[in-house]
Amino acid sequence: MLDVILDRAGQKGTGRWTVIEAQHLASPVSVIEAAVGARNVSARLEMRKSGEALFGAAPMRFDEPLQTADLESAMIAGKVLCYAQGFDMIEAASREFGWTLPMPDIARVWRAGCIIRSAMLNDMASALERDGSSNLVFAEYFSSLLKQHHGALRQVVARAMLHGHAVPALSSGLSWFDQIRTARSTANMIQAQRDFFGAHSFERLDAEGAHHGPWGLHNGL
Repeated sequence: MLDVILDRAGQKGTGRWTVIEAQHLASPVSVIEAAVGARNVSARLEMRKSGEALFGAAPMRFDEPLQTADLESAMIAGKVLCYAQGFDMIEAASREFGWTLPMPDIARVWRAGCIIRSAMLNDMASALERDGSSNLVFAEYFSSLLKQHHGALRQVVARAMLHGHAVPALSSGLSWFDQIRTARSTANMIQAQRDFFGAHSFERLDAEGAHHGPWGLHNGL
């Protein structure tokens, strides 16, 4: 059946609206954003045909195949990361608009009959009851799942990239996971660049307040 279905995904706009609101709230939902973007790309069928004609299709490789257990493990990790972002966004909206949303009840409502219903929502409801303000990745049950399964997610994403197969949602989830587990990131470079080009200033590790770099003298600042 799949072989006769046109690979041009539609959408009603729910995902797009979610991504727009997440940006207003400064709450990253990179997995959902990647999924929405993938649908948009799928709709550009003629462009994709032109791209394949110019660059060739994804290369066929015949190295050791991934096992079904690897794919299942990767899906578990990817699913946890996506839900964690989603609940974090809802919590951010609750704070922003003073809604005091009952996060565990929301999880149970979805479990009772929604397009995203999943048995995992029961565990999420329990975790949110213990601490509704903390991201789900830090809850004991889900941090344990991520420790167990993120290696498989990394393998699946890496293998997909090597074979030329796009896995935007899984790769976005993995990138976000790696960002939130990095205490000292490369955002210092971003801040330096922002100060160099726009005098936006930056914070320092060794001093309080806003600071500018020595390049300000060359910019006439």
